[in-house]
Amino acid sequence: MDGLMYPFEELIPIVAEITPKYCGYEHSSISYEKAQMLMEGVLYSIRECTQSSGSALMGNGLPAKEAYALGQEIVAKKVRRLQALYNNLAFGFQDYGSECLKDVITKGIPAFLASYDFRYAPQETLLTPDYPVLKDLSALSGIDAVLEYVECISQEQEFLAAFDGTYVRDILCAYHTDYGTLMENLCNIVLSNTVGHIILDKPLFSQGFCQNDFQKLEEILASRSEDNLETYVAGIIGLLAARYSDNAAPLKSYLSYAIPDLITKIQAGLSEHCWDRIFLL
Repeated sequence: MDGLMYPFEELIPIVAEITPKYCGYEHSSISYEKAQMLMEGVLYSIRECTQSSGSALMGNGLPAKEAYALGQEIVAKKVRRLQALYNNLAFGFQDYGSECLKDVITKGIPAFLASYDFRYAPQETLLTPDYPVLKDLSALSGIDAVLEYVECISQEQEFLAAFDGTYVRDILCAYHTDYGTLMENLCNIVLSNTVGHIILDKPLFSQGFCQNDFQKLEEILASRSEDNLETYVAGIIGLLAARYSDNAAPLKSYLSYAIPDLITKIQAGLSEHCWDRIFLL
């Protein structure tokens, strides 16, 4: 459901009304590209309204102008929410040596907050998310994309903060000696290693996997079907979330996005016996 549910006859007057404000009332003539940008912004704001309110308001014949105004309020609230979330994230933030994670939090998000124009171009994302998160955000744009991105990183920070910082860095270094230059998700690497400990009921402080550990892992995992394996891994992630978070449900939901990759790794381990590249420390 989006702004195109309204006829253009209702949308064009909105663009015409905001154009002088966009131009600073100096003139009302703008290029086709700028007019298109403003129209995309109007559609984005209306979509925020319809997606937030569902079909009830639309069914009551809410005019496009009112939907736009409500959508602008929603976007503004999300910007304030992002600022608060970022302030909380920045306090105690750890990049664990990852250059792209450091850059996106210390430079990328502040630049977005400084440049984002929620009134006239709310659809623009203005951020290159070089640090990959577990969740696919490719369908999102504007404040929706950046807010969800920062929420994902906040969940990762909560999970990683449950471990000693040196331990996290040791796992990452075991994964790749120059991990700091990689554009890879840190949480996924640490999570994979932790899953190995849980499967073996091996304390985290008991570092290092031996050949007997790998043999036992293979015996445990080889006995499970693919569907059963997915359920098994999901259960482990739920256990980890409950163990390391006071609010386990959001963390479990986020870490669950790593399940397909974990299953792929386990299947590779079963076929290629390369457990030492999955369970690191």
